[in-house]
Amino acid sequence: PRIFGHEAGGIVESVGEGVTDLQPGDHVLPIFTGECGDCPHCHSEESNMCDLLRINTERGGMIHDGESRFSINGKPIHHFLGTSTFSEYTVVHSG
Repeated sequence: PRIFGHEAGGIVESVGEGVTDLQPGDHVLPIFTGECGDCPHCHSEESNMCDLLRINTERGGMIHDGESRFSINGKPIHHFLGTSTFSEYTVVHSG
């Protein structure tokens, strides 16, 4: 199973360790073409195809560990395009 949805608007409820550019209460627009801010594409004025957050419909978990942050009855539910916005709450990369 997978939670679909690839664009949304929301309010940050909490942030993970090492996240410094967002804080609880911030209004955000989670989208499937995020930007890490460090790769050559993010530094280019001609592209938004970030090397880290590139569209990948096969990725079912978070970028750094591949693990899902969603589950039901102890079984994982896969992410979709790094956003899974058809849910009341979601977990996304800060980029």
